[in-house]
Amino acid sequence: MKIHIPICHAPNYRREKTVSILDRLFWTVQPPQGLIKGHYYREEMRFGSGGNFDPGHLGILEVVYRDGKLRMVEFNERCTPTYYVNSQQDMSKRLSNYCFFQATKGRTEKTGAVIVNGMTHVEQQMMAENRLTGAFDLVTGASNSINRAMLPLAEKIAAQLDQPSGKLYYGTTMQVEEGVTGRLQVVLEDGRYVSSFYDEIFADRPEEIADPDLKRYYRQSKYYSPEYISTSALGFNKYSDLIGQMVVENQSLTQLPDLILDPYPAEMGRYPEIARLLEKEILADGVLRR
Repeated sequence: MKIHIPICHAPNYRREKTVSILDRLFWTVQPPQGLIKGHYYREEMRFGSGGNFDPGHLGILEVVYRDGKLRMVEFNERCTPTYYVNSQQDMSKRLSNYCFFQATKGRTEKTGAVIVNGMTHVEQQMMAENRLTGAFDLVTGASNSINRAMLPLAEKIAAQLDQPSGKLYYGTTMQVEEGVTGRLQVVLEDGRYVSSFYDEIFADRPEEIADPDLKRYYRQSKYYSPEYISTSALGFNKYSDLIGQMVVENQSLTQLPDLILDPYPAEMGRYPEIARLLEKEILADGVLRR
């Protein structure tokens, strides 16, 4: 049996000129501030496949809607697992070092924009105008994923907003140290936690980060940065995943008796405080079934 390996005739990325234009670019990775809650909608799609062995990039759009108003619109994208640069395969483009990688490419030198510029620009318009569909101003050079994934996903979600989604979103942020923001996001369905995710996001500029050892991770998050060095034995990602798993198993953000490490590692030390604040809001709303 012959296996057909597709030949991609797209631009020859491997021969692309390497540049250094980081000082000419700016993007923000800061999460929405404060408490956000409402009905939760999520859609995803693969796009841009290069052939039989390439599933394409993964676009993910999350929307929180309450009382007729958009409370959060957030688009993310993961590189295809067959991406031509090994270190970027299946990488989150928003909170990893992907945009720094883009800052070394000749294409970016011509456009002056990275993908996160395109994401945040449309998100801001959607929030300000309280709509997911229609015409939006797009960032030249950072609109491919917006046109091919974000806007089609937004249309799908827009058609669902007249009915409750059946899922509730609660999310909050807190500065955990100078230049580092903790973000806790949970989803409930039928009065029970079905997911919980904790991450810490670094400031957009190194000078905003107090710890000298952390400055190099600016515009990234601990969970998604491929270069982040954890101070805990398990590693930040494993510990975050473990907390999320225990929340679902124990149906509590704060009472996690099966957590195998106690006390929390120093880099996770503010999680209990953030969790208490968020769970207090959830309990006050009476949406958690006991």
